[in-house]
Amino acid sequence: MNPSRHQRAVMALFAASLLVSVPVIVEATELHDPAKAETTATGDEAKKTVSDENDGSDSSTAAPAEARPSATLKLPFNRLRSGEYLLTKREPLFAGGSARAALQQGAQAGGAPAQNGTDPRDFANKFMPYYNYTELDNGLYTHSFTMFGLFRLADGIAMTYEVPLFSGMDITDTDVCSGLPNIPCFGGIPPGGGLPSGLVGEGDGRALGIGDSNIRFMVAGPNALGGGWIFGAQFDLPSATDPVMASESFNIGPFFAYVTDLGFWPGPGAFFASMNFFFFDAFKDVGRPEVNRWVGRWFFMLPLHPSGIYLLPELQPVFDFESEHFSFWFAPEIGKMLKPGQIIYVKPGWGVQPEENSADRKFTLEVGYRWFL
Repeated sequence: MNPSRHQRAVMALFAASLLVSVPVIVEATELHDPAKAETTATGDEAKKTVSDENDGSDSSTAAPAEARPSATLKLPFNRLRSGEYLLTKREPLFAGGSARAALQQGAQAGGAPAQNGTDPRDFANKFMPYYNYTELDNGLYTHSFTMFGLFRLADGIAMTYEVPLFSGMDITDTDVCSGLPNIPCFGGIPPGGGLPSGLVGEGDGRALGIGDSNIRFMVAGPNALGGGWIFGAQFDLPSATDPVMASESFNIGPFFAYVTDLGFWPGPGAFFASMNFFFFDAFKDVGRPEVNRWVGRWFFMLPLHPSGIYLLPELQPVFDFESEHFSFWFAPEIGKMLKPGQIIYVKPGWGVQPEENSADRKFTLEVGYRWFL
């Protein structure tokens, strides 16, 4: 299928966003260069020695200087220790540069890795490929292999991208399109959860290609009401290569998030996060349905073992204002830190009392890998 004018425009926007983020990848690579880190440390020690000699002070009795990384360490977690670093929730929300690299080299109290990329306040650069299978109650199912990444653009500012590079969809098990390819189906299949906002029964009802993508920009807000706040917007891009998989709609989703630490949990690093998106269509192709819905993403991060095993249940309520339809989905993520900066996870999910023969999610399965750059 030749891309439409809208698809070409949003793909150009997506490509431009990636180009803007190239310097961030270069910076992250340099931060992990041991030779450069050692050279910097040696230079700092040499400067300190010259300074001590010039002021005539006795280095053997002088108070020890504060460790250089701790001057910039700004992390949201509580009750954690990583070497000489004491991290408290009174610190500002975001870590950048050498502070984040220093954290990734350390470990939590008791030997648990210091972070696993699940905290929305963590704006560290990361790359996360994952596979997802979704089955709706109406018989539609999808497979996708998606590339997700987060780029820290500045202190307290970040962007993400999400591109289903290999996506497959089948609508032949739905009641509406069960006669394909011999009997054409008319109209669309209603939206459900994070799936495209409308599906048209064309061809044989099966498709394989690139799915709809999204980019997200977010900014750190203030600490208030016992937690941290994040504000931003998600842009859903109609980049799919086949109408069966396509929304053919450019959607905008402003959002806010509230994150607070859970002091009652016995393991360090526990938190609750509530993200709330409000999606609407900015423009769409003729015949595609209106988009006007609220999507909640509520998480409980619960460390289970010092070796880096954690449980991350997610609750996702969705309300479509156009159809006045409510759905609810539950998915407990279980993950394991393989080594600092590398995490693997599996995330099964189930719809809670999905409406019969609707576009509510019935079962999902996600398997992914997080790698901090």
